[in-house]
Amino acid sequence: MENISIQNPTITKAKKRKVSYSQFSNWFNCPHHWYLDCVKGLKVFDESINTCFGTAIHETIQLYIETLYKESAAAADLHNLKEHFKNGFERELSVKKISFTEDEKTGFIDDGNEIINAFSNITNRIKYFPSNKYEFIAVEDEILMPIKNNVDFICYIDVVLKEKLTGRYRIIDIKTSTRGWNSYQKEDPAKYSQVLLYKAFFGKKYNVPLNMIDVEFFILKRKLYENSGFPQSRIQYFVPNSNEKKVKTTLTTFSQFVGDCFKPDGSFVDNVKIYPKIPGKAKKHCKYCPHYKKNCDAKADVED
Repeated sequence: MENISIQNPTITKAKKRKVSYSQFSNWFNCPHHWYLDCVKGLKVFDESINTCFGTAIHETIQLYIETLYKESAAAADLHNLKEHFKNGFERELSVKKISFTEDEKTGFIDDGNEIINAFSNITNRIKYFPSNKYEFIAVEDEILMPIKNNVDFICYIDVVLKEKLTGRYRIIDIKTSTRGWNSYQKEDPAKYSQVLLYKAFFGKKYNVPLNMIDVEFFILKRKLYENSGFPQSRIQYFVPNSNEKKVKTTLTTFSQFVGDCFKPDGSFVDNVKIYPKIPGKAKKHCKYCPHYKKNCDAKADVED
């Protein structure tokens, strides 16, 4: 990983500024989005019924997987996953003070139950999580890695397993999605770079060679297409190319992000000229941007 300067975490004691994959992703797609969020302090915390749903589903799936590998499949099956999901979903809605109608809430609970039915089906369980093949390593494994310019990278890896026979590590990022990822989303480096960064920093933290780490997205669909002529599943499994070259390229881009946006003391580089607006084709980067037409005119400084 010679393309990025990762500091030795044992000798770095100063209080650091923490950056996450989501910050990097915003900068990657449109540096001006990151500028408005962080430099100008205009970040909008867009909690919604969707994010509450995602948190509750994550917790439920993680509970099952942890019990499966630390105890047994029988113990995991004893969990009332639907009740666990419902309680977590209602807790998140209450804590985050989300507005919703009863029909919306009921719809999301029904969607969650359908995902749980698919996930806990014995055929899918054996296909994706064979109980005898792996040993449990962690859920929500914290990675806090010093980079440069007084900046730490922080992430929490959803699930980490280790294959008993080969010793290979399996890093799993759980996603909830309305109808899954299409081919464009799978090819989007702003999306798949998440697990490439996880792979790099997990390997650095635990001294594991990159060629012994596999990464994947485990995507859970809320909805299926109606009247489809093809079989559909609530589960979509996506393994991006994570060879060493891809990982190094992602690390180089991440290093550029840190170097461009942060001064050596960790403060922000406050120069709007280095944060161009990149709306993308048909303003694809503006579609869900909270700054669109509010703090930004979406007029491209750089064509995508």
